[in-house]
Amino acid sequence: MEEFANRIRNYYQDPLDPLAEQFLFRRPPTVGELRRPTQVLLLGNHSSGKSTFVNHLLGDDVQKTGVAPTDDGFTIITHGATATERDGPAVVSNPDLPYEGLRHFGDQLVSHVRLKLRPAELLQTVTLIDSPGMIDEAKAENGRGFDFPGVVRWFAERADLVLVFFDPDKPGTTGETLQVFRESLAGIDHKMLIILNKVDQFQSLHDFARAYGALCWNLGKVIPRKDLPMIYNIFVPLADKPRSRLPMEDFEKARNDLIGELRRAPTRRMDNQITQLQAYAGRLQLHAMVIDKAADRFKSIRARWRGFWLLLFGGLGAAAVGTGMVVALPVIAVVAVLVFVFIEYLILPRSKRRLIARFDQIFEKLHDRELLLRDRAEDLRMMWEEVSPRAREIAEKSGLQSFKKMSWHDRELLEELTSTLIPQLRSKLYDAMRDNEAPAPALEQDRPAMSPTSEPPRPRLVKGDRAGTPKRKTFF
Repeated sequence: MEEFANRIRNYYQDPLDPLAEQFLFRRPPTVGELRRPTQVLLLGNHSSGKSTFVNHLLGDDVQKTGVAPTDDGFTIITHGATATERDGPAVVSNPDLPYEGLRHFGDQLVSHVRLKLRPAELLQTVTLIDSPGMIDEAKAENGRGFDFPGVVRWFAERADLVLVFFDPDKPGTTGETLQVFRESLAGIDHKMLIILNKVDQFQSLHDFARAYGALCWNLGKVIPRKDLPMIYNIFVPLADKPRSRLPMEDFEKARNDLIGELRRAPTRRMDNQITQLQAYAGRLQLHAMVIDKAADRFKSIRARWRGFWLLLFGGLGAAAVGTGMVVALPVIAVVAVLVFVFIEYLILPRSKRRLIARFDQIFEKLHDRELLLRDRAEDLRMMWEEVSPRAREIAEKSGLQSFKKMSWHDRELLEELTSTLIPQLRSKLYDAMRDNEAPAPALEQDRPAMSPTSEPPRPRLVKGDRAGTPKRKTFF
């Protein structure tokens, strides 16, 4: 697994990080984020039983529980030799912890983050992140004081498993829950598990069926799939609760299955990191190639207008000198300055705005062949919808003329990474996981497997020969 982790880190370091910086794309995950422990994010309505489930997992009263909302912050629960707690500023400022990225959500969010260290066996391999219970009243004008859907998205993208809890009283009906599904959990279905908790509250199959049907109805409106994901119907046994009249054996099995999935979260981690790498590289490729093409066109337009200006007024000046009309030179110079200002401050800005407005057409032209394939077209267009607002904002603020042209090497490297190398890496990971008792296979047929602590060779470009013919680049 360390061998695969090293390869992923090197792909971010080169070529993705330099290209992201060149085209002002969002920064890649830090080394701390890539080296983070396995994380499980728990979401749900208030009083849906998240904290009770955490306490059941750890065998200790780590989190406060209650019917009313008992916690308005994000609690990171990880392993420690002794039970200690740290506040938000200490958590986000610690370079050894992978939570620096929470800073940009502001001090209001940081003050709602805490870290708890507990000597529980499960926490040696899994870090739990408990979240505030979702409610109806969290409106934009008088909400939590920070971007709650954005923070949930940040945690969900980095989590290896996302558990979403519902309870019989609120089976997916709170406004904030529906907002989080639409804005924060889109695209991470592969690591999301849905839980209908507290099924021991039902006293008849009729009540259970109504709540289960209501949950499926609400989920169908926010999960864009033909078939709904599996729903774990569970309960946490508590000594002071009256026993339900329903047979509990299947619900107990579902709880054990859920805990088994949670304990297997470390095996999901590397696959999730490859998925995150693939998504980041694909979005960076769209962002960079569209901006690069628009910037290239803009520079061509600017060069033509400047060439026309030089040719016209250079010719007029030469003609004036040649015919002896030297007195006309000051007039020509004034007109030349006015025309230059007209080109630079009216014509070229208008051309830039037109090019930025045509980003969708540039995207379609760059990917015309891929867009003919239905499955590929849907993925590409979905990615472009996510990337395009940021690409337009960057191009407008920075100016198309400020972007250095993407080199042939970078273009080929990015294409090979997204189309070949990352899928190969995932395939080799699956092979290694299927035969986890044997040593992990070498990532290259002619190269022996590296030791867990060794670093793979850095990617580099092989320059062309003396005749100038470019050779294929190699990562190894």
